[in-house]
Amino acid sequence: MVWLTTSIGGLLAAGLALGMTIASYRTDQPVPRFPAGAPIEAGEWRVVPLSARVESATPDGRKVRDGEKAVVVEVELTNRTAESSNSFYRLLTLDPPVGEDQPDVFLLRDRARAAELHPDMAERLALVWTLPQDAAVPPVLKLTVHGRVYKRRDNLWGMSGWYNPHVLGTVDMPVQAPDPA
Repeated sequence: MVWLTTSIGGLLAAGLALGMTIASYRTDQPVPRFPAGAPIEAGEWRVVPLSARVESATPDGRKVRDGEKAVVVEVELTNRTAESSNSFYRLLTLDPPVGEDQPDVFLLRDRARAAELHPDMAERLALVWTLPQDAAVPPVLKLTVHGRVYKRRDNLWGMSGWYNPHVLGTVDMPVQAPDPA
């Protein structure tokens, strides 16, 4: 009888611990919404979403392929780390995704493709996603902002770095009407 009581009690305790663990992973909190044009602290980056539009050419002047159009989102980015980085390719995504997963990124000061951004230098960039010409672009784009957390020492290698990617929030960007051409 003691064995049965102990077994049932142990199973109940294990079930309660499992239930509490599962409940702790629930994310019923709404995802924060950031206003367009406001600075967002995204861990290693400070991002300011500026504008969104549909174009027939990329910022470097190349026309997109026949049957496609470009969704261009202009942002101002500041690298808040001590090293040059190109992790900004994973900073913003479209929700729902359209076209390619990662955008092409161009520096607006010289219209060249962006490779890396240097520490503490604010740069204006154009993020470009291409999609089929007949694909609908909503009047307001929903951008998801991703961030990472700095750890002085990670658990696996014992090195410092930016880890644990997560969603910080969303930004609703009104899409400007394309220029008639």
